[in-house]
Amino acid sequence: MCGRFAQVLSRIILQVLYRLEVSGELAPRYNIAPSQHALVLRLNPHDGTREVAPLQWGLIPGWVRDERSANKPINARAETVEQKPYFREAFLRRRALIPASGYYEWKKENEKKQPYLIRSKNEHPFSMAALWERWEQEGKVRETFAILTTAADGMLAELHDRMPLILPAETYDCWLHRDTPAAKLQALLQPYPATDLVTYPVSTIVNNPVNDTPECLQPVS
Repeated sequence: MCGRFAQVLSRIILQVLYRLEVSGELAPRYNIAPSQHALVLRLNPHDGTREVAPLQWGLIPGWVRDERSANKPINARAETVEQKPYFREAFLRRRALIPASGYYEWKKENEKKQPYLIRSKNEHPFSMAALWERWEQEGKVRETFAILTTAADGMLAELHDRMPLILPAETYDCWLHRDTPAAKLQALLQPYPATDLVTYPVSTIVNNPVNDTPECLQPVS
């Protein structure tokens, strides 16, 4: 699964990675948790241009009556996303990418849960496949997202049997384009090679989402 991640990104990195203009500098986030906002790359719903927008983590479909009692899932299983009513429309019409410096997973060791950071070997950010939705009622607006997950590959399966669906750069256009056929989308729902990632234990300060500091990313012995 993916229940916590980091976004330590520069404006230049986003511009190069996603081929779009980004204004201003970006505040680093070291420990993003569900219900918090994160940067999401999507196609602007009005003009179809690429944009990076802050959306809330925990999906709320537009047809939900009461957003307070909504389910708000943070993940969607890639294997069933097209069949599930909660995700189907977003999968076909509102796909997005989440730029991430890494994500966290926990492993039980000596009766305690040890957090690990998973990041790319080259330390470049990667992109997690996501869905987004807009909920609006009585003047209230919520734009939210959920991250797709797939079966964990290789060494990552030792931490958890699920991992975020990470997409290679050459698939971004296909994933984001509104008219991509469902069959082509399904072909993209494959585990990312674990050989391109590294993982190491980090401090248990990550356990508390209040802690959002560079120490969260530092390896511990």
